[in-house]
Amino acid sequence: MMKVGEVFLPDDQDFKHFKNECTTDDGWTVCYDKSACRVATKKNTLSAFDVVRVQSEFNDISAELLYDVLHDSEFRSTWDTAMLEGADICTVQPNSDIGYYSIKSPPPFKNRDFVTQRCWLDFGRNKEKYIINHSVNHLSHPPKKNFVRGISYLTGFLMVPKSEKSCTFYYMTQCDPGGSLPAWVVNKTSKVLVPKLMKRLAKACAKYEKWKGKHRPQYKPWLYPEQMTAPRINYADIGTFSAEETLIASGDTNEGAIGENAVEIDKFVGDE
Repeated sequence: MMKVGEVFLPDDQDFKHFKNECTTDDGWTVCYDKSACRVATKKNTLSAFDVVRVQSEFNDISAELLYDVLHDSEFRSTWDTAMLEGADICTVQPNSDIGYYSIKSPPPFKNRDFVTQRCWLDFGRNKEKYIINHSVNHLSHPPKKNFVRGISYLTGFLMVPKSEKSCTFYYMTQCDPGGSLPAWVVNKTSKVLVPKLMKRLAKACAKYEKWKGKHRPQYKPWLYPEQMTAPRINYADIGTFSAEETLIASGDTNEGAIGENAVEIDKFVGDE
């Protein structure tokens, strides 16, 4: 599978591996299961933070609609309240790019940012669709002051159609948010934040077609790669990447002592 720091083009076996991790329960511990949303965690050897996996049943949202919503960076700014900035850095292939993404963290934690290579695969109408990413080092976007650079070892989405108007949605993330976050954060996030994010995503899907009709309705570079506008990758701009060095550089944040009662995570993402 993908290795952090490497610009890599996954093949069918890599996507199959991702699907297998999403759909089989071996090694996973379910921590939340209600309202058509199931969250599970799994230990791993790359990070002290558990891998988190979400399965959500969307009975009135097609795989095509969900795929568009997750790809559309212009629309994302209207519903993803955690996003601070998103930018396309360069194009790798017609189904791959490198981008920058920064997110708010619940106070008093520091905000996080990521530079990742993203790859996607669409098997066609009423068929499976994938979006996956992993961290790389693009020299145009070094670590920023007042941000903690996180690492995505493997993060992705899988949409499996159940009918023309419904799908099963999987989200899996194996990442390290950097800094010195206390252990309770992942557990709290899995049980509180993730289910709320699924509700927010569903509400965003309900608004997308009307919004898109007024905002460049024909512009979908994830479907029509000739519309991609980011410059082609220059491999001289890809720097070396060490997960260990990245985490050491971001480790002195004094976040480890923050108590659970000092953070209102349940209010950080609303249901609106």
